[in-house]
Amino acid sequence: MRSIYSFISLFVISFLTILASATSTTGNRVLILLDSLTDVDKYTQFWDQLQERGFETIFKAADDEATSLYYFGEQIYSHIIHFATKSSNLGTHQHLNNIQLVNFVKKGGNMLIAVTSESSDSIRALASEFNIELESERVFDHSQFIEKDQSLIATSNIVGPVSIVDKKQLNAPVLFSGTGLTVGDSPLSTAILNAESSAFIADEYQPRADTSHPVSLVGALQARNSARVTFVGSLDMFSNKLMSSAANLHSGQSNDKSGNEEFVKQLTQWTFQEKGVLKVIGYNHHRENETEQLDWYRVKDEIVYTIDIVEYKNDEWVPYKADNVQLEIIMLDPYIRTTLKQVPSTDNVGRFESHIKLPDVYGIFTFKVNYKRSGLTYLLAEDQVSIKPFRHNEYPRYLTAAYPYYSATGSMIIGFILFSAVWLATWGGNESKKAK
Repeated sequence: MRSIYSFISLFVISFLTILASATSTTGNRVLILLDSLTDVDKYTQFWDQLQERGFETIFKAADDEATSLYYFGEQIYSHIIHFATKSSNLGTHQHLNNIQLVNFVKKGGNMLIAVTSESSDSIRALASEFNIELESERVFDHSQFIEKDQSLIATSNIVGPVSIVDKKQLNAPVLFSGTGLTVGDSPLSTAILNAESSAFIADEYQPRADTSHPVSLVGALQARNSARVTFVGSLDMFSNKLMSSAANLHSGQSNDKSGNEEFVKQLTQWTFQEKGVLKVIGYNHHRENETEQLDWYRVKDEIVYTIDIVEYKNDEWVPYKADNVQLEIIMLDPYIRTTLKQVPSTDNVGRFESHIKLPDVYGIFTFKVNYKRSGLTYLLAEDQVSIKPFRHNEYPRYLTAAYPYYSATGSMIIGFILFSAVWLATWGGNESKKAK
């Protein structure tokens, strides 16, 4: 009986452990950097949201020299929330300087960084490392603002892909008070949230300010290793005040609650790789009407290429659906580039397939699926395959393309025989005439 109770207790503990684990695919430990630990109370709703999703939050003051990202060479944290915008000593911090933070991303860590118009030079330099420039002035809006404060603006202008933030799930505008960003043109970068068309950036509100330039408020970069770095031009966006405030616009539009809570939830889910994550389960290729994968094929063989992809969504891996997955068959340059067609699968994966006739060129080829889409982790599946020519005894005896040469050879032989026959027939007669 006691063993049964022990088994039940062990099962309950294991079940609770599973429930407590974060839904992120990269880990659950989050380092939160603040200018002062007294700022913790300003964002309690945000911390509660993270903890409900299973994250372990560790709060540190930015001037704490004992804070380190590694322990005996092993990375301690999976994610960093950087709210220490005013701390100027981070540039000289032994373990949290910009070089260390960039290396943290290179090793697969994710970062969420909130800034203000008063951000330190260290933060601005860090942003430039990720192809983002920070404005030094505040964002104002002529019409989309709350009550009488033109610097507390509202926006529903989500410009990022739906894999990052699904605006259909936001029932109210997002409240924002802070500075703007300039997101670079790199294909790795993407703007996520822009201000409305009536917004502008200035030191103070100007009734006739130019609004012809779009103002970006939130931008992100996904590194080549799929680590994610998100910059938000407002600390207040995460505050209890704006998360629970009513979005009553000066223009008369009214909402009981702002969309900040839902927006922040989706933004951090993407940043911390709780969604928008793809994984290749497997890929294979074989000749038509066969099943064995070979290391080599003959030129002009007809083959079938298949790849299985899943997506992490709503805390589980589900089949990925798309119509733009491409396969390249490359030897220096792509000889074949084709779009894979999604086909039914009983293995709970997104299966993509293509029937291909190999090129009439022999050599070492690479079968590559290099799938890069904004808002989704990058996929790379490649396999080297030899394409060999036919052996001398594998060619057909007569080639259709060689019939002109066969005809030329035959006509030459026939001509030679006729010429020889005529010459021999006339050669004896000439000698007899000379004898007479």
